[in-house]
Amino acid sequence: MTEALTFRPVDITNYYPVMKLEMVPGQEKFLDSNAWPLAEATYVAGLTPEAVYLDDTLIGLVSWGPYYPNYGYEEAPKAGSYIIDHIMIAAPWQGRGLGRRVTTMLLEKLRALPDCQRIVLMLDPENTVAERLYRSLGFNQFGVTHESDRLMAFDVEARA
Repeated sequence: MTEALTFRPVDITNYYPVMKLEMVPGQEKFLDSNAWPLAEATYVAGLTPEAVYLDDTLIGLVSWGPYYPNYGYEEAPKAGSYIIDHIMIAAPWQGRGLGRRVTTMLLEKLRALPDCQRIVLMLDPENTVAERLYRSLGFNQFGVTHESDRLMAFDVEARA
């Protein structure tokens, strides 16, 4: 039987355990701590962090929202575009295919939004494991950020 993966709101009951989830050593060069997207959600309109549960066990965090090109938060977000800002699976649950399952679930969730045309993410160019995963799911590079991260996009209509 497949274990149930769910996204749940980050709230007063789980924010601290979400922040305390630990990455595999070395991954911190590719991903900010979970405290970062929680803080960002306080200030960036529409950014939505969600705790990831496997059955009733907290195993990670995702964060998504409207896509603001070039971090232009003072401007309106790009219509029809969303960003996957953060995907983190805690160390004890890695290597079980959960990252792929979580990413697929998040893609399905965003694709279901009525105006969703494009889903964007940023990727450290040295994170080859994540790049293989994202490419296998249909993401393609379309640019580079001011910090030299790869900009990758999943174009919804092309995948319909």
